[in-house]
Amino acid sequence: MEAPHRGGMLKRPMDEKAAIYTSSASFDHEIIEATVYVNAAHIKALAKLGVISQTAALDALQELKSFVEKRPQIPATVEDVHIFLESLVSRSVPEVGEMLALGKSRNDAVVAAIKIEAKRRIYGTSLTLLNTVESLLQRSLAEAETVFPVYTHLQRAAPATFGFLLQAYAVRFLRGVHHLLEAVKPLEESPLGSAAVAGTSVPLDRKYLAEILGFKTASVNALEATAARDFLIPVLSALLQTSLVLSSFAEELVLYCSDEFGFLTMPDEYSATSSIMPQKRNPVVAEIMRTKVGEILGLLCSVSMILGRQPSGYSLDLQQTTPKLWKAFEEIQTSMSLLGEIVKDVRINAEKALRACGPPAAAVEVANHLTLSKKLPFRKAHQIAGKISAAIASGGLDDHTLKQIFSEHG
Repeated sequence: MEAPHRGGMLKRPMDEKAAIYTSSASFDHEIIEATVYVNAAHIKALAKLGVISQTAALDALQELKSFVEKRPQIPATVEDVHIFLESLVSRSVPEVGEMLALGKSRNDAVVAAIKIEAKRRIYGTSLTLLNTVESLLQRSLAEAETVFPVYTHLQRAAPATFGFLLQAYAVRFLRGVHHLLEAVKPLEESPLGSAAVAGTSVPLDRKYLAEILGFKTASVNALEATAARDFLIPVLSALLQTSLVLSSFAEELVLYCSDEFGFLTMPDEYSATSSIMPQKRNPVVAEIMRTKVGEILGLLCSVSMILGRQPSGYSLDLQQTTPKLWKAFEEIQTSMSLLGEIVKDVRINAEKALRACGPPAAAVEVANHLTLSKKLPFRKAHQIAGKISAAIASGGLDDHTLKQIFSEHG
């Protein structure tokens, strides 16, 4: 497909390998619908301005609708979805296609498309998170009286319930929803009308463009609006925060499914076995989940490094940031959906979990009782409870030992 913007400054076509190397066609499918919305809004703005006829505008909008429905493959040698769309419209409705770049650059158009798609994914991911939280809370109610140990330093710290543990993760995932929704705020400015870098002399109605695309306001500086990708960082950071909780929970699932703990049994549907050791039940889904914090952190670092080397004004480096954003969303969406299903079906070895909550797991309550009922200073009560715990651990706690411990402390 011949690029409509070549043939002026550049006389010869781009080298095919170079064209493929620099093209975003392989990942622009992520913003196809958003790009169509942006172009549709621009066509309406041009018609409102009287630059194109209403009839031609309607024909072009119909062509865009057909494009979304058919989703034709973008050739690998085409620079991007913007050029592809312009070429299609130019062939079917030349009056509009040949005016499509009037007052609109790919620089402002792509930012608008990215923001539209990012908002859509934030809301979709938030819904997935809320569904997982619902699964956690429903299971926590069912396990509200299932005694289960909780740990500090990976040492038994106190008896609790499995429901209590699940609620802790529900709270953390809810916080992730909050952070994601907060990341929407920088996405509410429309860059349209900023053109390539310094605005345009075409008197487009920027407020109108912002409103019909669902933005709250128009940007205030064209240079910033077209080149800054700072808004990606809060989104990726929010996804990283969720991945931290996800990986932590996955680690806990893997540990508790091991023979050494044995508190949980992973459902068959989310387990694998060994090709040589027939006794193995490997929690492979949770093992993959553990890796997601590293993957999301890597994507955030990659985007940060790209942005950190940019002077003001657009350069094609920025093109490489958005696939990383979509990848991060995909990883979190898929992982959280799977986690919600695991939470529903994971089995508890309630008897083994109960045994793990036996003495001395509640030693602090012994100290509290001695302080509140016997009026002992807490530090002295703490020492007594510690010696009782040591005696239990060594298997040497009997009436004589207990009396000796108390006599030592008066």
